[in-house]
Amino acid sequence: MDFAAMTALALGRAFEKGEADPRDATEDFLARAQEQDPDRRIYVSLLEARARAEAGAASARAKRGLRRHALDGVPISWKDLFDVAGAATAGGSLALKTRVPERDAEVLARATRMGAVALGKTTMTELAFSGLGINPKFGTPANPHDRKIERAPGGSSAGAGVSVAAGLAAAAIGTDTGGSVRIPAAWNGLVGLKTTAGRLPLTGTVPLSPTFDTVGPLARNVEDAAALLALLEGRSARPVAPFDLSRAVFWLPEGGIAWENCEPQIVSALDAAIRRLVKAGVRIAEHPLPELDEIHALAWDPAASRLVADAYAQWGSMLSANEELIYRPVFERVMAGEKLKAGDLVRADLKRKEISTRYAAVTAGVDAVLMPTVAIAPPPIAELEPGGEAYGRANRMALRNTTIGNQLGACAITLPCGQDDNGLPIGLMLQGAPHTEEKILSLALAVENLLA
Repeated sequence: MDFAAMTALALGRAFEKGEADPRDATEDFLARAQEQDPDRRIYVSLLEARARAEAGAASARAKRGLRRHALDGVPISWKDLFDVAGAATAGGSLALKTRVPERDAEVLARATRMGAVALGKTTMTELAFSGLGINPKFGTPANPHDRKIERAPGGSSAGAGVSVAAGLAAAAIGTDTGGSVRIPAAWNGLVGLKTTAGRLPLTGTVPLSPTFDTVGPLARNVEDAAALLALLEGRSARPVAPFDLSRAVFWLPEGGIAWENCEPQIVSALDAAIRRLVKAGVRIAEHPLPELDEIHALAWDPAASRLVADAYAQWGSMLSANEELIYRPVFERVMAGEKLKAGDLVRADLKRKEISTRYAAVTAGVDAVLMPTVAIAPPPIAELEPGGEAYGRANRMALRNTTIGNQLGACAITLPCGQDDNGLPIGLMLQGAPHTEEKILSLALAVENLLA
């Protein structure tokens, strides 16, 4: 049985039917990780003893007909900002490499109670502060979709995306503050769900911005993503019914920031997907949506960035004391918060709330806003690691569309909608209202079925 090619739910069904054993699947994934990731660019560490113990317990439950969840026994990777009891959790930073928590993050504890197997901790952008996945201090995993050129994996959940795309985990758990689940999912040909802020607890998670941090899964398909959301909430997985596309209404922003300087092959892939949606009965409302441009401008305003202010409040002192250990682009972004003024931040917060309220009213009659997940294909790692202008431009383009949802408080999902001429995946994003994850998953499943 090819465990690496199976969806997480398919693995769970095989365990339930006695067609496969969680111990064998876990050993297979661990062996693959040892063989394919010897320099630990995908996994910071493998939790071998824990994974084997959890797989053994899952195997025993399956034999007695006492499985706890559809994903009981399924091996999952965890971003290296989720606390794991007794294991170093560094958040991708050498300055935190000796940090060893005493207890699991709350979402990991929930998943463990439901029977999931924790395979290991995946690499990430330092302190989760970049959309590219570059981390020279720990090692940057190469995007597995290009065997000739080592390309960026997307971040900040870099190893998370690659672990699933390369067949080294059945699914992955990451975080999304400005796109850090959706960007690596899009660039690795996966589904990535950005949950509404507050839906999943952040207890035991290395923070970047308490205002915008969210937890979410990266998966092979939409049904897996829905089951993983249930797992992280500590509840049983419910089957997802595909939305009736003949009743769906998608807002397609006409012009504006969502499409600006989008690579032509990404535009072509989205256009082809939209034509198929229209043929299936989807109503496309193509109108300008200036609130997207307004919230984007506010998010990137260097004089009033709440994200930068939060990051500086969390990490400014540590970075000042450990400057030589910190990747320069991350250091500069965080330390920019030192110059921010309280009055400007308060005004920006009020403006963000006003834009969000207006956006919610304008889009109330549609099921989702449709746009490209990322406007560019993953650039070569060699062009980005030195930092500088190339890094800054690529990082901003990678984060541009996804950050909008975090700033608006939306939930959103990315799913594959084709490849470019280099075989690099292209992502389509559906952005919904806050707390509409179930609807977004239903819509995404219908779109996934149509585009398959």
